[in-house]
Amino acid sequence: MNRIITISREFGSGGREVGKRLADALHCAYYDSEIEACIAQNLDLDAGYIAHAVENGALTNIPLHFGRTIAGSYLYKQQVDILAEKCKVLKTFAAASDCVIVGRAADVILAGEGPLRLFVYADMPHKLARCQRYEERGAASPKALEKEIRQVDARRARYHGMFSPIKWGERANYDLCVNTGGLAIKGLVPALAQYAQAWFGLQGR
Repeated sequence: MNRIITISREFGSGGREVGKRLADALHCAYYDSEIEACIAQNLDLDAGYIAHAVENGALTNIPLHFGRTIAGSYLYKQQVDILAEKCKVLKTFAAASDCVIVGRAADVILAGEGPLRLFVYADMPHKLARCQRYEERGAASPKALEKEIRQVDARRARYHGMFSPIKWGERANYDLCVNTGGLAIKGLVPALAQYAQAWFGLQGR
């Protein structure tokens, strides 16, 4: 069984950077926007539309837990196709090699693969500061930016809830929760890599 690390993260916490640096440290594959690109290619749809639908919650209007049933004439076929294809793509990537996957409810979709499930978070002042440093949204006022951070996190929680009743962000549902507030992620990653290696080693992988 491959070593799979899934990273759920609050917006502005640096989870994407954690994932990329951790994959580099462990010399394994890293999947983020590549997921939507693969879905778009497989379904012959626009990659930008797929990215918006998956990451920004455009699919969260489906009124049921997708992972349990997709029956019902009220579901939009294209939405179901995107969700089903995303599950296939994630499982294909996980089966191919050791990897780090950011977001996309991969922690529950790949639960059968025994992933190391990380949740990356930070307090609001540090999330605001990170967004202002690294995101285009940094031009927004702190009040507007805080509102957007909360909205993005709420969409991620709803999206995650489509696949499982497991609550997004609740510490009992992860193997390790990482608070990046006030920390340089570059300096934090070596310790995370050691933890991951030890965690998989204890499981005989």
